[in-house]
Amino acid sequence: MPPDFFAAIKGIRVGETSSVIRTHFGFHIVQLTDAKPGEEMIFAQSQAEIRLAFENLKRRTAVEELQVDLSHQSEFISVPLL
Repeated sequence: MPPDFFAAIKGIRVGETSSVIRTHFGFHIVQLTDAKPGEEMIFAQSQAEIRLAFENLKRRTAVEELQVDLSHQSEFISVPLL
């Protein structure tokens, strides 16, 4: 989930329901039903999550580069309305 999602639910307490949260994935309403303290993980435990984060970053970068390339290749044509 994007950082703006986590920022929106940061202060929520167990039993509370958030207001509507809008991200680039859509709209979300979160109800916190339980909370557990964070725990330290060794690299082997977090390796899959780290790999996924890097793959998503590479994908996002590739899409942004493609958008820039396509915008440079495109030509704007003004068509009068009838």
